[in-house]
Amino acid sequence: MELIVKVTSPGLRTPLADLLRLPLGLDVWEVKPDHLILRAAEPQIDRLARMGYGVEQMQDVETHLRAFATAEAVSGYHSAASLEQELQQLADTRPDIAELREIGRSVEGRAIHVLRIGERHEARRPKILFMGCHHAREWIAVEVPFLLAKELVERADDPQIAAWLSSAEIWVAPMVNPDGHEHSRVAQRLWRKNRRPNRDGSIGVDPNRNYGYMWGTLNVPTSSHVASDETYVGPRAFSEPETQAVRDLVACERFAGVITYHSYSQLILYPWGYTDRPVPDERDLELMVDLATAMQSLIRGVHGVVYTPQQSSELYPTAGDTTDWTYGIYGIPSFTIELRPRTFEEGGFILPASQIQPTWEENRPAAFRFIEQLIEAPVG
Repeated sequence: MELIVKVTSPGLRTPLADLLRLPLGLDVWEVKPDHLILRAAEPQIDRLARMGYGVEQMQDVETHLRAFATAEAVSGYHSAASLEQELQQLADTRPDIAELREIGRSVEGRAIHVLRIGERHEARRPKILFMGCHHAREWIAVEVPFLLAKELVERADDPQIAAWLSSAEIWVAPMVNPDGHEHSRVAQRLWRKNRRPNRDGSIGVDPNRNYGYMWGTLNVPTSSHVASDETYVGPRAFSEPETQAVRDLVACERFAGVITYHSYSQLILYPWGYTDRPVPDERDLELMVDLATAMQSLIRGVHGVVYTPQQSSELYPTAGDTTDWTYGIYGIPSFTIELRPRTFEEGGFILPASQIQPTWEENRPAAFRFIEQLIEAPVG
């Protein structure tokens, strides 16, 4: 049986930070100052207890699924097929400013799409990239970038948006991992990885550990070299067609900034993830901290929901993630926004469909601020 457990440390001899740095194969859901929330099998839980940690069973996974993974919850979200259909409809509605492109194919052959939004002309201008759903179970991370694309296209004649689209391009790829997402819809709701068959018989590579900057430099529960683990980094950097598609798009278009949406925890994360050290360029660090703080304020101003800005490694260490790569290689402002909810008791990865619209509403002004700032002062 799989359980959702709360892990605490009874003293200095068993610090919680050690659990994030030992290769124990844990599925870490939440990291709080005084506890961790994990999904784990009973043998893993027994091992943690023998190591001296306090382990409290919060809920078995099946009960959690029955409570949140309802038919209504499924019907409120896109599938890969319905997303492609609606993105194509947006492109068809405004062919003067919107174009749907296929940037690659997944392991199982599904198209990975990006919607380019902006007037067509040859002049060099800033381009900004929004992505979603590197991790299959994070369905809300599809909906927020999709709704951003929808608003930009449907309100393309509003003065503010029209000015952006005449001087810049906004690219939106709402579903980087379509195979994993489909598997989470029809088979295993909490599936995280892609659908790569591994040599040991397990399935899946974590796309957000497969990028080339500092890939493989950690071997911890949150960046694992064990193929069956949730955060398996893959056999080599960019081994997966999904990350290759993003790599090639970014190399070609040279974006001025990137936001990639995930869930859950309500965080605004910026590099680095692979080390506790801050990025060395003080101006870059100041820019990203200021942007993160501004986005926090704008998000909170809508529904009063608090998203915490912090360096990615303050959550937990990761190597080979998207934003370390986009900043480390291209030097552009790069953010991971962890969307609603804050805790697993509110649904965790299975956010009720009724929360899609308010989650978008609070993230809208933050996305708009990101666009506006990078158009006015593009990097590079």
